Amino acid sequence: MPLETDPAMLEGSTTLLRWLGATSLLGALGLYVAWITLPPELVIEAVVDKSKKFNSESRIKIKNNGKMPALAIKADVENLCAVIATNRFENCGIFNGPSAVARLAGGESAEISISPGVGFGQGMQITEFSYTLILKHQAKVFFFHKKFQKRWKVELRNFADGFAWHVVPA
Repeated sequence: MPLETDPAMLEGSTTLLRWLGATSLLGALGLYVAWITLPPELVIEAVVDKSKKFNSESRIKIKNNGKMPALAIKADVENLCAVIATNRFENCGIFNGPSAVARLAGGESAEISISPGVGFGQGMQITEFSYTLILKHQAKVFFFHKKFQKRWKVELRNFADGFAWHVVPA
């Protein structure tokens, strides 16, 4: 004997559930679960050397490995120690700079300067350069806002025949 449903009973029960807010509650719960499980995840994919001779023209390639887009990505610098020409900087920081990338969708990559907030002339040679890079970004789903930040230690290594940038999570 097949199970039959009465259309009037089905209509009445869905109306009751809507009136109680069960459908919107389940929707909000689903959004919250997606918010927790699918946040943006920024990683440093590589350091791209634009010039083999000038280390100031290198770029950091960041990638969003998460499913949700990362918004308003900012790059802050702390513990900056550098020797540029005859100038020496120790324990400096660059904070609250402009957005480096406005939006980075899931799986998308972008390049930022190897020295965020520090301006160099064309083709400058940096002698020493090390700092802690802090990438700050936010994610947004309807009325939910959440801020994230990740840290990496960035260091320049000069050799007789070239240079290399060493980037590790801090």
